[in-house]
Amino acid sequence: MSFRDTGKLYRSLFGRTVLTGLIVFAVVALFETIASTPVVFLSLIGTALVQGALVKAVADEHNSRPQSSIGDLYRSAWQRAGRLVGVSLLTGIGVGSDCCFSSFRVVILFTRWSLAVPVVMLEGLGPRAAMKRSTALVKGHGWAVFRVLLNVTILAGLSSLAIPATSREGLRIGTRELPDSGQALSIAGAITTPYAAHALSVVYYRLTDPDRPLLPEPQSRWQSIWQQHERHSDTKL
Repeated sequence: MSFRDTGKLYRSLFGRTVLTGLIVFAVVALFETIASTPVVFLSLIGTALVQGALVKAVADEHNSRPQSSIGDLYRSAWQRAGRLVGVSLLTGIGVGSDCCFSSFRVVILFTRWSLAVPVVMLEGLGPRAAMKRSTALVKGHGWAVFRVLLNVTILAGLSSLAIPATSREGLRIGTRELPDSGQALSIAGAITTPYAAHALSVVYYRLTDPDRPLLPEPQSRWQSIWQQHERHSDTKL
């Protein structure tokens, strides 16, 4: 599983995908501020939509399609919102029911079901079918997929701690400590979630179509000119 491809995707789509995530995370943070309490289900829906939209963004890049607008990305994710939320709920229930018995089992389940979101978005399966399909894809590649998840978890965790720490309002002033900034947490989520989503998309494509490059090879200037010439000739005919 290539971390290099994940890095290339993250750099290539950085501005677009960070903005995609920031829009939703900022709305969730705003509602939590108004309600003065975590809005768990709203956060669940928001995260599911962001993940689905980011999978669609990578699919556009992988298939050499023009990049969809952020609105189109979310429309695609919204069409499968129920399935995406269903995957999140079933994963949470499955992992939660096992966490009291074995942390090793929790790791196994997370690894097996890690590709369910890309499967929902790219294959259109329902939650349970997507989780079964993810398990089938990961089978025989568990350690490789686990290393990707571990890398993503460490990087996302460090970033989530570092970003609010640099911009939080929760700095101690005298004897008074102010609460953490919801804006900082929204930024942290918008920056780290795309990396995680891109990594899982890379794993999905590596397992489903290993012989095809994840990103199209850049064309040389002469290849581009030749293709334009062929299209012009076809138009004349």
